[in-house]
Amino acid sequence: MRPTSILKFCLIPVALYAVFAPERAVAEETGAFLLQWDNDKVVDTDRHYTNGVRMAYTANVATGQWKTTGLALAGFTKFTDVSNLRTGWAIGQDMYTPEDVDAYIPDPLDRPYAGWSYAGFTVQNENGNEQDTLEVDVGMIGPAAHAGQAQNAFHRLINVSVSRGWRSQIGNEIGLLATRTYKRRTVAEPVFGLDWLQHDLIGHGTVQLGNVRTGAALGATVRAGGNLAEDFGPVYGTFALPHKRPSALSYSFFAGAEARAVVWDTFLDGNAFKDSPDVKKNPYIGEARVGFTVHSPLPDHWWFKGVRASINMVHRTREFKMQNKADRYGSLQFTFNF
Repeated sequence: MRPTSILKFCLIPVALYAVFAPERAVAEETGAFLLQWDNDKVVDTDRHYTNGVRMAYTANVATGQWKTTGLALAGFTKFTDVSNLRTGWAIGQDMYTPEDVDAYIPDPLDRPYAGWSYAGFTVQNENGNEQDTLEVDVGMIGPAAHAGQAQNAFHRLINVSVSRGWRSQIGNEIGLLATRTYKRRTVAEPVFGLDWLQHDLIGHGTVQLGNVRTGAALGATVRAGGNLAEDFGPVYGTFALPHKRPSALSYSFFAGAEARAVVWDTFLDGNAFKDSPDVKKNPYIGEARVGFTVHSPLPDHWWFKGVRASINMVHRTREFKMQNKADRYGSLQFTFNF
């Protein structure tokens, strides 16, 4: 799918809102479900971080065991007020390949084949213009993640040549990963005195710990749009969560960047507890992204109470020493409020 086609698809909720929505929808305490797809083919590349899929559910009001576990983890987040605490789960799969996927024996100087399938528990808390998110994931790295089978099955389905080197992928290993992201946004200000067009700035910091990845990042995002206070902007990396239903139509164009220090990355360094293919990584990398987001409430008699669509185009600097050029990929995310 071309980027222009995806952008048109993202505008569908705006049209639905204009035709069917009441003058102003009232936000409700509902749950939300996220579908995310990352792929490099939309920007005409096919290498390295080549595909990622993710599904996540978040309840806007934590209840039962979710609330008990969330309250326990909330002690690790910044805010003592848990009235905005949201808990949920996520599952996903990431796949990585070298640039030459036609070779049966991969180039040892190129990024190794690797797969990561995981399930995780999420906790998110907000306090005005601040947001703190914690996710704890456990899964399998290596052939047990079935990334190679998933990629080649999809390639056969769309009549594209398969990747031939998956037998040389990083070996099986249980993967553990904890990710915490803190965001702080400025108060939205009108652009040229227009109430329907605002701008703000969102700063963020992320820390990751585990045998999947260990490192830290700092970044910032500039946005322009309407009702920006309904949203905390894009997520860097792959750890997006569903958003709450907005009280009114929210939309924004955004651009941002992140600087990342990498202590350990199993998809570059290889297995932590056994010998495996690896490359010499760059300890410092940068990531920039631009995109568009729209989130529309829907009438109360609809089964879905809101729909959010976001498209991100990502540019990432070289992650290992012998990499000859930067990577790019697209990320498409949909949230359904119900």
